Amino acid sequence: MKVLLVEDDEDDYIITRDLFGDIEGAKFDLDWAATYEAGMQAISQREHDVYFVDYRLGEHSGLDLIQEVVRIGCEAPLILLTGQGGREVDVDAMRAGAADYLVKGRIDAELLERSIRYSLEHKNAQLKQERLIAELREAMDKIKTLGGLLPICANCKRIRDDKGYWNLLESYIKEHSGTEFSHGICPPCMKLLYPGFKVSQELEDEHSDHECEHPEHEAFNSKTENQ
Repeated sequence: MKVLLVEDDEDDYIITRDLFGDIEGAKFDLDWAATYEAGMQAISQREHDVYFVDYRLGEHSGLDLIQEVVRIGCEAPLILLTGQGGREVDVDAMRAGAADYLVKGRIDAELLERSIRYSLEHKNAQLKQERLIAELREAMDKIKTLGGLLPICANCKRIRDDKGYWNLLESYIKEHSGTEFSHGICPPCMKLLYPGFKVSQELEDEHSDHECEHPEHEAFNSKTENQ
């Protein structure tokens, strides 16, 4: 696993390097950036799996660096190293975008490994959540709702889309709303298509008060009345 340490004190770098060497069961490749500018350049290359940033970096602070690299799209976990702990430092680190913070002088190999592991797991979960949210938003953007004035053929009931094509009514509704259709045959169509089939009296009564506007039904009804 590739790790970058942004630290302006060489002695602290050596201490951190030795701690990484004491971690059992994992191999870490530690790189060192000694200034704010070098750290910014190295992080922008996005070649490391996790970053450790010292709180004090000359004229700048580690919080400034974390905020800036998060702004430009750094997705790997950033862990702040500070000389003193406390709730204020904790809150500031989280607000800046740090995944964790460690207090110098209280760090051992076990704590270092655990912080890396937890930070990676937390970051992966966060990225997964962000991807799911992005996918959901994309899906919501694709959902189209029916509204406004729809050009519909008075005879066949096809609908003209915004490209000028005439679509079957059910196809248009399905495409623009996600509605699925189940097909059956209404009693008037049953009479038209299967005149020898007897429709139950219950269905007859249920549809007796409803006029069918389908052109084939109208033609059929007109023909029947004339006979």
